[in-house]
Amino acid sequence: MRTPARRPVWLAVPGVAAAGLGLGLLLAGSSPTVVLGTMAVLVAVGAAVYRPALGLAVLVFTYPYDLTTWAGSVKLTTSQALMFILLAVWVGRQVLPNPPALRRTQLDIPVVVFAVATYLSVLGFAGHLDQQLVGLLKATGGFLIFFLATQSLIERRDIWLVLGAVIATGLIQAVSLSFGVLTGSQLISTDTRWSGIVIDPNLYAGYLVLIIPLVMTVGLSIRSRWALAASAVALVAFIVALIATLSRSGWIGVVVATAVLAMLLPKRRWSLAAVGAGIALALLAGGMLGPITSRLAGQTDGPIAMLISRWGVWTAAVAMAVEHPLFGVGVANFINYYPDYSGQAFGIDHAHNIFLNMLAERGLIGLAAFGLVLVVMFRSLFAALRTAGSTTQRTLIAGLIAVFAGYLAHSMLDVSYYDYKILLLFWVLVGAAAVLGAPFTNSAPSLQLERSRQAQ
Repeated sequence: MRTPARRPVWLAVPGVAAAGLGLGLLLAGSSPTVVLGTMAVLVAVGAAVYRPALGLAVLVFTYPYDLTTWAGSVKLTTSQALMFILLAVWVGRQVLPNPPALRRTQLDIPVVVFAVATYLSVLGFAGHLDQQLVGLLKATGGFLIFFLATQSLIERRDIWLVLGAVIATGLIQAVSLSFGVLTGSQLISTDTRWSGIVIDPNLYAGYLVLIIPLVMTVGLSIRSRWALAASAVALVAFIVALIATLSRSGWIGVVVATAVLAMLLPKRRWSLAAVGAGIALALLAGGMLGPITSRLAGQTDGPIAMLISRWGVWTAAVAMAVEHPLFGVGVANFINYYPDYSGQAFGIDHAHNIFLNMLAERGLIGLAAFGLVLVVMFRSLFAALRTAGSTTQRTLIAGLIAVFAGYLAHSMLDVSYYDYKILLLFWVLVGAAAVLGAPFTNSAPSLQLERSRQAQ
């Protein structure tokens, strides 16, 4: 049988040109935000169709610079559009002949249980339903990005691609700040604390705590002095940005993550020590010691005073949970109930402790479900660590364990989880952890082939 002749590729050029002309006429006179947002959407569509992981990487790289526009009274952001595009591409692939298999991981059921517990928080009937619905919408974005990550990360290189996008977008922010700090144009003080892509320095510190251990992981996974030196230079920029936040909880998180990484990778401790010494010297040369010591000094806003102020917030969170034990006061409702339980005239939007925040807003059901997610995630990661077939794979898994250990340490004093940009990054990394810890019987054929080769 004769194979049908393929049409020449050049025949698509007039169609692409016509589409570009039509789009140009449509966007003529539009605001730069609309134009840039449209370009980002088109790039994401092409990337997702070509390779789902590439579309996810585009989302991860661009969402820190989220563009916002309004369609009447409806607020639209590029991150929302990109997530719906990735979901639409996945649905489209499922209806095609020979669709890709649905990936299953050990975290699927715990995440679904946590999602259900999150939505059940409205049964507390605590009022302020409009704010609760906004909080639930943000939470839904996190659950959606977890699902997209588990279905898009098919091969090991997909995971590295997305993690590389996470590091790259964070590095752009850190370098711009570090250059200003090291040249003296940007001062570090309590009045000029750096908040980066979010509205609060403590929130931005949580964002950095999720990225800095990944940078260490990249440097340790590549057996090259040049790679280690490059990661050390990148770490200097990230550490300067972290110091500029003056967030002590962020500093604690990075210290914990580094200690966990050194514990899990004993053969790379000397490399970690060498990088740490180099970073310390660079920070001393850049005059970073002064802001650190002043922040840790026993003054009116020193560590002891901070713990005392946190204690009042924690007791208010416990009091909310006592009176709303099952479903809590509702997601994003802490700020409305805080004055009633603290005696303060102002509200605080989180409990400065992620577990107490879950307890106050989602109740015992939500806290138990969140704990289930963490337990299953760490258990699957440690199981994958014991059976890792290569040094690179072992380093990557250890890096993710360190990421979550450091982030939870930071979250004992500040709850950056409730900023949607950090929430999305958190669930992207949880999705990557789920893929690394997934049983290979439910994995893509390429991963099954990799495991069979390792077994041989």
